[in-house]
Amino acid sequence: MTSQTMESISHYIMSEPAFGFCPKADLARVLPHVKIRELKAGEELHVLGKPAAQSFLIVSGSFKVGGDDKGSGEGVVLSGGFLGEEAAIGLDTYVATVVATEPSKVIVLPRIALENLTKFKAFRDRLLASFSGRFVEGGKQHSSQEWLTVSKTVESPRLVLGWILTFLTPLATYFYFSTYGDLPNVQAVHLISIISATVMMWVFRLLPDFIPALFAVLCAILMGIAPPEIALKGFASDSFFMALSILGLSAVISVSGLSYRMLLLLLRVGPANKYWYNFSLFITGAFLTPIIPTTNGRTAIMTPFLTDLLNSMDKKTAKSVAPQLSVSLVSGLSLFSGIFLSSKSVNFVIFGMLPPQEQYLFQWLYWFYAASVVGGVLFVLFWIGSFLVFRGGESASIPKSVVKSQLSILGPVTASEWAGIVGLIALVMSFLTAALHRIEVPWIALAILFSLLMFGFLGNKDFRQRIDWSFLFFLGGLIGLVMIMRHVGLDGWLTVKLSWLGDYMAGDFFSFVLMLSAAMFVARLALPINATVIVFATFLIPTALFIGFNPWLVGFVILLMSESFVWPYQASYYAQFISIAGPAARTDDRRVALMQLLIFVFKLIAIYISIPFWQSLGIL
Repeated sequence: MTSQTMESISHYIMSEPAFGFCPKADLARVLPHVKIRELKAGEELHVLGKPAAQSFLIVSGSFKVGGDDKGSGEGVVLSGGFLGEEAAIGLDTYVATVVATEPSKVIVLPRIALENLTKFKAFRDRLLASFSGRFVEGGKQHSSQEWLTVSKTVESPRLVLGWILTFLTPLATYFYFSTYGDLPNVQAVHLISIISATVMMWVFRLLPDFIPALFAVLCAILMGIAPPEIALKGFASDSFFMALSILGLSAVISVSGLSYRMLLLLLRVGPANKYWYNFSLFITGAFLTPIIPTTNGRTAIMTPFLTDLLNSMDKKTAKSVAPQLSVSLVSGLSLFSGIFLSSKSVNFVIFGMLPPQEQYLFQWLYWFYAASVVGGVLFVLFWIGSFLVFRGGESASIPKSVVKSQLSILGPVTASEWAGIVGLIALVMSFLTAALHRIEVPWIALAILFSLLMFGFLGNKDFRQRIDWSFLFFLGGLIGLVMIMRHVGLDGWLTVKLSWLGDYMAGDFFSFVLMLSAAMFVARLALPINATVIVFATFLIPTALFIGFNPWLVGFVILLMSESFVWPYQASYYAQFISIAGPAARTDDRRVALMQLLIFVFKLIAIYISIPFWQSLGIL
């Protein structure tokens, strides 16, 4: 499609009053899906009873609506407005035949493109009025509900097995630890039984992730394992309010169209192919890693880029490239979390465990330098693995002419977009200058959210619908579960059970890394990332100091390997990504899980390749 054609389509769309009810950002998202169709006199535009897959906007010429199934007989002749509104208002089939009475042109609007516009009531009402105004008596109107059938499905073996294990595993766990175990108290026995049931619900995907988390917290309170002020501490934590605030800022960035504008500018710079799209998402996430010190925050900011990119493609292409784009985005956000000191709050926990002389040495720059070889190897191996796992498939390409026309429709930067820009800059600057102003960043982020709400940039409806409340409940429940574990002494018990790792630390570093990684992989089935880091670091860093081993290296390996996951519940930011991106991201593709397993192996390879470099620095 030429640039001139796209400009013509943009002009016709912007000239039609009905589209004036739709935000410009949504009109820009529709543009890649539309095209101009030319018809000869007597040619059918659509036929009575055929599936209503497209609507049409008349550009020139005239059309006869109605008559018999061939378009002959009495009918209504139209030379402007919409045709085929059935596709936009939810009907299954066309209720009349439409035939061109002279050489004519229409803009074709596929149903998938109209879905983003018909959510606006004024636009939908305009199409309903257009349709009902020329309703043909002889045509049969089909309700959109007629073709929606309720299909009966048999529960899959996965769900049946999952629920059986959910009921049996805690019983077996309780019997074993109450009979043969050495847990510190009976509350710990009860808690580990509850955790086993929770993990089964997560692993088999029986319920949304936040429900098992709330189940664990609720059981702990009802059984007297921990008081409410400890079990519910996650909902009053800094992390909870940080996540809430950044999700609010992300909502403004998305709703205002700022994320879409930034995506279009990125697409305009590079080549129009899927390799550039994947690299753009990956490198943007990596760039944000040392700036935004929370993976959840980076995920909230970047995920709208992916959804907008997929919406710019046709359905077949989007389905083909979505798994790789999802892996590129998530990996860009998380792969280098251990490489930068400022990428996560738990990194500063490890930094705080180091002795003063090591803290003086491993400031931001030297931390990055010491970890740089691992980062470089991971970068290369990731792209090799991504190419091999996702080779083939559709060739995604969004023409530059389409991107140019989309930017033209967006027009100048709006006040809401400026609010998103200022909020994002303020958030980033608060991170970078934290040592100067000494105000905890979560409260600065909350102040930014308050400002956006106060000045109306984030409305009441968007605050309810655009913020991922299920993820916030998941995060609060997860933090609360960690607090309960500390309360009953389960973290100390795990530390003792890991004491055997210290025997390999100084004598056989190669085996130590392999065993530590395997132990962390198993622990991550039940423990969240930060809890895993704290449990392993609490024991292994003091052990490293005692035997004269470099404590930073131990902490770095723990940070690097703890970030790995396979199931969504294992990483709150990945669960958040799935929740925001929705089914379009195709995270259920088996290649996505395969890529996560490969990344775990890549991290091991990167550590081993870095050994000579660390020896040259005197770290190992």
